[in-house]
Amino acid sequence: MAEEITKEIIDAIEDPESIKVLATIDRHGVPHVVAKGTISVTEDGQIRYYELLESSQTNKNVTYALWFDRQVAINIITKDKKSYQIKGIPRRSLVAGKEYEKAYVTVLERSADNDLAAVYFIEPVSVVEESYPVRLKEENEKHPLYIHIDRLAKDA
Repeated sequence: MAEEITKEIIDAIEDPESIKVLATIDRHGVPHVVAKGTISVTEDGQIRYYELLESSQTNKNVTYALWFDRQVAINIITKDKKSYQIKGIPRRSLVAGKEYEKAYVTVLERSADNDLAAVYFIEPVSVVEESYPVRLKEENEKHPLYIHIDRLAKDA
């Protein structure tokens, strides 16, 4: 079931100054993590990812995830250092057709050197803010007894 992405996170994804990182695994479970500037959000809340290199490891891994219903993870880091993690399942890939051609023109407008191997649509299944202050508060609330002894001594 798809998870809704908030406007705050959509704005972070669409901000060209945000860093977007895509994590995938290959068929043997080996992780592959790369920064990708071609990640955006569709009007219906899907993650859209333009893969520019036909033979890239990312393209192979996202195709594998699509075929075998596996998750990928995307981390968005904003200019003010907020961090959001979206886990999702690739549901659709375009390699031809009118929608693909429109995406191809968009990619070429960014740079004439670009190519477009595929357009992937990823259904978000988990959306979590991973910024340290937010995570610290959540972890302290969930696990109030998890504390290092040196912190107890410091507070005494």
